Order: sequence, then structure tokens, then C-alpha cells
Amino acid sequence: ATAKDISTLGGRCANVWWAETIKKANRHFGKQRGQKASTPHETTKTRKTKSTPSTYVVEKNKSGKEVLVIDDLSDEHTPSPPPPPPPKIGENNASDHDDVDGIEEDELIASRESESIPTSKTAFKNHPLFVIPSTLKHKEVLSPDSKNRICGIFKGEMVYKRADVSKALVAKKWLYKGRKVRHEEMTKPAKIVKARQKPTKIGFQAIASYGVTKSDQADTIITSGIGCEDDDGNSRLYGVWQTNEWAPRTIGPDDNIPVNEYKNVELALLNPGLIHLRLHRIATVAKTLGIPYAPCLLGFEGHGGNLTPTIRGIVVHQHNVDMLHEAHTEWESQTVEIEYRKRQELIHRRWRRIVIGIMTKERLEREYAKD
Repeated sequence: ATAKDISTLGGRCANVWWAETIKKANRHFGKQRGQKASTPHETTKTRKTKSTPSTYVVEKNKSGKEVLVIDDLSDEHTPSPPPPPPPKIGENNASDHDDVDGIEEDELIASRESESIPTSKTAFKNHPLFVIPSTLKHKEVLSPDSKNRICGIFKGEMVYKRADVSKALVAKKWLYKGRKVRHEEMTKPAKIVKARQKPTKIGFQAIASYGVTKSDQADTIITSGIGCEDDDGNSRLYGVWQTNEWAPRTIGPDDNIPVNEYKNVELALLNPGLIHLRLHRIATVAKTLGIPYAPCLLGFEGHGGNLTPTIRGIVVHQHNVDMLHEAHTEWESQTVEIEYRKRQELIHRRWRRIVIGIMTKERLEREYAKD
């Protein structure tokens, strides 16, 4: 079968080649049978079937044995059957593709399992199966039970499976993943790395005449906490096995809104029972009505060390949302009306100034035109 036939039949090879080979063989033996019809030692037996017009002929070969030959007369008398129609797109192809994908996946797994340990340290970097501790990235750690699945030794280092490597995060970042570090694990971090130093802010430069020395200024900067990442300048990373599933606690109507040390609420850690409202000057409306609220922190903008917090909208209790929406709608209508009045007053003031100017000009021309 040609590539066209294979693609037409959806990737399945038909017995076209075999059928054409039989037809060619029948034509060849048919010619020989016509040439040897006059020989007296040859006996011919013919029988036909009901279903097909093919004739079965028994002939003798050179060794004297009888051979059954198919004399296919359908090529001369009956037209060949039409080829099967090509399968429709998406019909009976999904299962074939699934079978092919499954076979390829099994072969890939078998090849991975039979793959040997790399022979160079560079090959261990980003290797899909094996890893050594010295090639781990900044925030990658090995699970505690990885020692039970050691694959070998490379230059004095244990070779572990890549599946035992996981990402470690600081305690606060685990909260964004919906997990929380257990209290007893806080003193046992999985990894301690050097924290990224922020660019030092250039503050006020003291002058000697002010009575403040440079050492006093440095002490003031250190005690104020500028440029300090942690107490010891290191970041404590924790693995996923040191955490439990966590979700913010539900806030009731009578509970206070929990805020961080900067008196705002992070949207990524929003408690159930609180709603984020992002409307124009909604904080003014809430303050006017005496409804408790807190600014909402969406994230940080910038690049490098110059990151600024992005605060948009406020966070309020769920039962105060409808009241704030109605009050904000009324406040907007009043604001539009007040702005319209101010605009009209400004227009009248300007027209009055123009009219007074024109009248003053005419009066001056009348009084001093003769001079």
C-alpha cells in the first residue's frame, strides 16, 4: 500500500499489495496454461463457486505434482469493487490516537527506567531522573525519605531521584499556596539561604555642625530597620512536608477586620466573610457612614528592588455591601449635581468678567476719545 492509501484508511495498512500480487500471479499462470493447453500429459480440473466468478485450476508442475491455481476471471468480466470511503475526521480516530499515545508513553517510561546514571556533574543539572545535592537550585530541597531511594554514588555524593526534589518557600509564601507551616517546624527549617539584599536607601547626610556624627547616623539607620531582610540576614525555607492545609478563618459580622502590620488587608489572603469593593472613592462613603473598613493590598508594582505597594479599594463585611452600594450610588449622583453647579458658577463668573471688561472698554473710549 502507498502512503496515500495508508493516510486515506486512517493509518491502517490494507491488503492491497497482497491482492495485486495474487492477480499478477494468476495472469502469469494463465498465460502459461494457454501455451501448454496442447500437451497430452496435462490434466485440468475446473470448479466454480457461487459467490465469486473465480475458477480454481489444478495443474501439474515440472515435478509431476498437482498444484491448485486461482484463475481470477473477475478482472476481465466484473469491475473491481470500489475502495472503501475514507473515514470521517474524528470518527474512530480518537481511540487509535489514544492507543498510539499509550504505546509511546510506555516506551518512554521503559527507556527512562533503563537510562543509566550520568557520568558528569553538568549532566545532572536539570536531569529528568537523577540529581545530586550539589546541583540543587536555590529553593530546591530533598524530601526526608529520599535516603530510602538512593540510586548510586557520584564522586562521593549520593544520587537521588528527581521525583524526591520539591520547592521550599518561606513561611509567609506558603500561605498564598493554601498551606501553613506547623508551629513545631518553625525552628527546624529545611534550608537556610542568604536573603537577597535590597538596595540601600540613601538618606539624610548629617553635617558635623549639626552635632550628629556619622556613627550616630549609622546606628539610627540600623535601629530603624532600613535594608534589613531578617534578624540574621538569612531566609528560612520550609518544605511541603512541614506544612498543613490552611485557609483563612471566617469573619463574622461582629468580628474586627484582621489587618497586617501596615493596617491593610492582602487580597490573596482575604478571609471568608469579607468582600473587596473597588469603587471610586468608596472609602469616603464608608467613612461617612461609620462602616468599618480596611484598605486592600493587591500586590506590588515595579522591578528589581524598587517595588511599591498597589492599594485599590477597601475590604468590608459582607452584610455591609448592599448598604455601601446604595450609598455610593446616591453619593455619585450628588457629586455629579454638585460638580454641575460648580461648573455653572464658573461659566457665569467668566461671562461676567467678559461683560464687565467690554463695558469698561466702551466707557473709557467715550470719556477719553476726545482727548
